[in-house]
Amino acid sequence: MVSKSNTFAGVILPLRITMEVTYIVPEQFIKRLHRGSFVRVPFSGSTYTAVVDSLTNEPPPYKGEIKEIESLEPIPDASQMEIEFWKWVAEYYMCSVGEVFKAAFPEPLAKRTLPKRKKVSRAATAVEAPSNLSAAQQEAMSLIEKNIKTKMPTLLKGVTGSGKTEIYIQLAFKAHCRGENVLIMVPEIALSRQLSERLYRIFGDDLLVYHSKQSPAVRRDIYNRVKESNNPYIVLGLRSSVFLPFSNLGVIIVDEEHDSSYKQSEPAPRYNGRDSAIILSKIHSAGVVLGSATPSLESIYNSHSGRYSLVELNEKFYGDHTPSVAIIDTIREHKRGKMEGLFSHTALDEIKERLSKGEQTLIFRNRRSYSPLVQCIYCGDIPHCLHCNVSMSYHKNRGTLSCHYCDYSRRFTTICTKCGKPGLKERGCGTEMIEEQIRELFPQARVARFDAETTARKSEETKILREFANGDIDILVGTQMVSKGFDFEKLTLILLVQADSMFAVEDFRSSERAMQMLVQLAGRGGRRYNKSHIIVQTAQPENQIYLQFEQSNSNIATELEQRGEFEYPPFTRLIKIVIKGRNQITIDNFAQSVSRLLPQWGVTNFTGPFPPPVDKLRGDYILNIWIKLSRKSDITSVKKKITEGVEELLKARGKGVKVFFDTDPL
Repeated sequence: MVSKSNTFAGVILPLRITMEVTYIVPEQFIKRLHRGSFVRVPFSGSTYTAVVDSLTNEPPPYKGEIKEIESLEPIPDASQMEIEFWKWVAEYYMCSVGEVFKAAFPEPLAKRTLPKRKKVSRAATAVEAPSNLSAAQQEAMSLIEKNIKTKMPTLLKGVTGSGKTEIYIQLAFKAHCRGENVLIMVPEIALSRQLSERLYRIFGDDLLVYHSKQSPAVRRDIYNRVKESNNPYIVLGLRSSVFLPFSNLGVIIVDEEHDSSYKQSEPAPRYNGRDSAIILSKIHSAGVVLGSATPSLESIYNSHSGRYSLVELNEKFYGDHTPSVAIIDTIREHKRGKMEGLFSHTALDEIKERLSKGEQTLIFRNRRSYSPLVQCIYCGDIPHCLHCNVSMSYHKNRGTLSCHYCDYSRRFTTICTKCGKPGLKERGCGTEMIEEQIRELFPQARVARFDAETTARKSEETKILREFANGDIDILVGTQMVSKGFDFEKLTLILLVQADSMFAVEDFRSSERAMQMLVQLAGRGGRRYNKSHIIVQTAQPENQIYLQFEQSNSNIATELEQRGEFEYPPFTRLIKIVIKGRNQITIDNFAQSVSRLLPQWGVTNFTGPFPPPVDKLRGDYILNIWIKLSRKSDITSVKKKITEGVEELLKARGKGVKVFFDTDPL
């Protein structure tokens, strides 16, 4: 029964609901309840752990039954800064605060008691001091420290091998000595494992590693340590680490800030960890450093416009060993009879030379599997996934055709299901085929493959990286996983096979991504005292990106000019509306309704609806609408109108339709 003497609590539920849900606060809880308290509440036939967002004595306008809070959870309150951050993420990335809360708080949400402490990966207690910095590193360090004092974000642009990591460590060490928490973010788990070994030796038990592949118990334990301890920690984490309940946060460091892995695609919130870290630093009045050898154009633009301070490291720590570059025209080499399988004779000669010298080779192909597809030589049919509109990849080792989107697979046979003839043949190549051919061409070499299949287990990933770093592997075949931040002393040859696949997906960022990939790959070799050589095998030798890379020229100015001309980010903001459903006609009708209403919601510049390159995933058909918003417009207001308008449309005619928003899509 609602009375004027009741106290009401508005709570955040871990659900996709935009409205605030109100509950009566039982009298026995009133003195113990605060904004940020965790409570147990009933909702729609289930019970959930929720967070109190507001308390009032004013009854809500809701005319139905208002239920009571069932219990208080014995969990330390969420801080005001945490809730403020959740609300920013929800507003900016156009989702509910509940979805952000669910992402931020480790499962299971319903724990009624704090979990017993689990052992967290940590270092030996013995620690060592950080390495001394070079003069160039020290100069960069001084500039960054000045920016931290003035709360100006720093973009640290340092060539590969310039020693950015040592600057990160020095910054973390000084903050830790001041009693401050530090967050160091990396884009991939493999990078966190490599960096953690170095950090462990310096920070010992004060280092915590946090990522989504850990068990819920381990993640909860780290969450509680960060929340409850007065001891300062160095947290090394992936994008989800921005949601840890920090207090006294001194510095945030985002390594490889350009990397697309910082952007979450599924599920909501579809946030960018790098951009969210900038806001987190403002909420905590902390310093923030974005580091990369190949900064994103967005970050370069922000440095040009005065939002970030640009600090450059142009000297390699071990001296200048700029790699030599060779662009090989594979079409011409085929005509001249100078190709053997997937490899030019030039590339094979270079590999032989490295083997004779005891040096290492990295072969890059950003496509796992034996071949991306198979095709019938008689009728031309290409087997597709039953649930997705995409060709199935051939995995020879497993003997399967597999979908890389939904993981559906079936046994491979050469018999074509369309014409019944034994005509299925592989088309294109993946890392598995490259590994097979290399083993045949160099039977004496120690060869390994580093991709999502061979590194499915943590132990295998660590083993391959350690063996390659120790010189126990001569030739490593890998996907983009090997392009990120690794340091291999004996690596002197990098070979890109079918490099043009970097341009397979046509979008306005393809040139930027290709140049970043080339520079990052080049940076894996020649990091000590040996000069490295890069070979790019391509059917498009005249491509300007290859020529700029060969001449060590930057394409930043050209790219920014083109982005401005065509009104692409960073000069505008992009929002993608994704409409999904089992029935094509239903989602098409709904998408057309959205496009007709967009002008009423303040949107004048948009394209679509149209299907994406893969227009069916896991049984759902997909249509996209792309919106461009001027930086001068009231973006927050327009976003609100779009989300509210789509919600109303879903209520009216959204049966069988799912809609989500992707802000700043990659």
